[in-house]
Amino acid sequence: MRMASKNLAIKEEVYDKLIEAKKDNESFSDVIERLLEGKSELLSYAGVFSEDKEFDEVLKDIKEVRKKTVLRA
Repeated sequence: MRMASKNLAIKEEVYDKLIEAKKDNESFSDVIERLLEGKSELLSYAGVFSEDKEFDEVLKDIKEVRKKTVLRA
């Protein structure tokens, strides 16, 4: 079976990150696919607290504490 291929232009820094993420015997396509699959799993949790009243209270408290925090330079 012949697979279609595409050429992509990426920044040198991105290429270096792909090399770091690459496991033994893994192609760059495999790396990209693995990383993208991980993102979709994380996205499945998006909005999980959107209707949680207790979370709303915690978030409100966090915002109040942040307002009172003094940043030091």
